Amino acid sequence: MFRYFLQRLFWVLIMLVSVLTVTFIFLKVDPEDPPTQIEMKRAFLDKQVSDGYMTRLIISKEVDPYKSWTLAQIAEEQKKYEKFTKNDGIFWVYNTSSPTDPSRTMYVYTRINLFIQYGRWVANLVTKFDWGYSTKLATNVPATKVLNQTFKYTIGINIIVILLEIPLGIGLGILAALYKNKWIDNLISIFIMVFISLPAFVVIMLMMKWFGWDLKWFPTQWAPGDSTLKQKILSYFIPVISLSIGGIASLTRFVRAELTEVLTSDFVLLARTKGLSKFQSIFRHGLRFALTPIIPSLILIFTSLLGGSPITEQVYGIPGAGRVGLAATLQFDINIIMYDTAFFLTIGLISGILYDMLLGVVDPRIRMGAKHA
Repeated sequence: MFRYFLQRLFWVLIMLVSVLTVTFIFLKVDPEDPPTQIEMKRAFLDKQVSDGYMTRLIISKEVDPYKSWTLAQIAEEQKKYEKFTKNDGIFWVYNTSSPTDPSRTMYVYTRINLFIQYGRWVANLVTKFDWGYSTKLATNVPATKVLNQTFKYTIGINIIVILLEIPLGIGLGILAALYKNKWIDNLISIFIMVFISLPAFVVIMLMMKWFGWDLKWFPTQWAPGDSTLKQKILSYFIPVISLSIGGIASLTRFVRAELTEVLTSDFVLLARTKGLSKFQSIFRHGLRFALTPIIPSLILIFTSLLGGSPITEQVYGIPGAGRVGLAATLQFDINIIMYDTAFFLTIGLISGILYDMLLGVVDPRIRMGAKHA
């Protein structure tokens, strides 16, 4: 088992590197623009030079302040400037002042080869865990600093959602299978059909309308940092319920379908004839057998939960990694996008390993990674 875990972990690293490499190349093919404010722009460009992504040419010129400039001299200076600005290989030209100022410096920044950029990005990442600096969301602030403070919200909400989805989904599925075609089963089926077809962002907007604005039970937006403990706790209800209700409906449907089929299997009927009660035969034999095909649905529910987090966080104002990643994508903040992609991708790949490990626990007949005799 441990050997298999190490093998899967190795492939997780391969997949992580491959996806991040492709993402880096596609983002760098369309270069990002520097910040608009002049000081922030200068700091951003200098950081690109220090990281090895650009080269910088400095052209200084001293001018006699008492000598008046002719139109011909100004035109000549303008031609020098246009020589750089109209060159496709030049990324940015920055002048400290106008051509007629006594002391003038021109900075010409040129982007280096894409593959050299990638090599230096990997070197910075491996040696210093440096994901670069934000250029739009928090200008010249490290991407790790911007996103690290958001992970606790995304992870915390998703953990609560998973802890709510699994027991309720399995419990309702068992209840529906036990009372198949009874009123309880019909009621649960209506619940499944309604909420499995509603996206999480629709559910959260309806809950904000009903339980926030109309009934005033819960806050309509995420509680800020200076709120009371009660307000912070109450602000978890709407996003958690809106994210979990679709997963509960999906899991209930899977459990009901699998357990209904298992209950009519020969080995369950044999257990009943040997004296086990209906509940004993279900929980000792049927449920464990039915969980084997159900586990993949848990992984799908979890990954779809991560996919819905950015929209839910944006609608409810949660300062999570999904919301920040969405804002970075819209504003083309490359370093934030890369770090956010690595975060969600790592969670998705690790969940795949957990899926295979759980299969071995639920069904010992599965020998993962074993060689044929």
